Amino acid sequence: MKKNLLVIDDSPLFLKILCDLLIDEFHVKTARSAEEAMTLLDSSDEETADKTVVFDLVITDLNMPGLNGFDVARYIRGKNREKKFTPVIMLTEMAMTDEEARMHGCAAYVPKSNLNKVKSLARILASK
Repeated sequence: MKKNLLVIDDSPLFLKILCDLLIDEFHVKTARSAEEAMTLLDSSDEETADKTVVFDLVITDLNMPGLNGFDVARYIRGKNREKKFTPVIMLTEMAMTDEEARMHGCAAYVPKSNLNKVKSLARILASK
């Protein structure tokens, strides 16, 4: 069964690239802002007539207008205390260490230019 991923980026082109990269292995939902993502995350907590929709992994860009990827990670970390654990992969071209990413509630940091690593980490983290 395919796992559910939420991918967040303010660039429509990069969202399409990520979606095309992951769609064969995952159910991919996209958001173009942190605010839109938080709305989707909130609705994933609500029970629908059919079933409860839960995201197994969130992949987010760091730099976005308004709220950023760290805001999304903090929001999810707060929800993780109430619900099942949802890992977050942070994408950015900024210099960052894995320790800094974890400090902000992310399971991993990946440079946007390393799409193979994004796909590999998505497979690993979504399977847990």
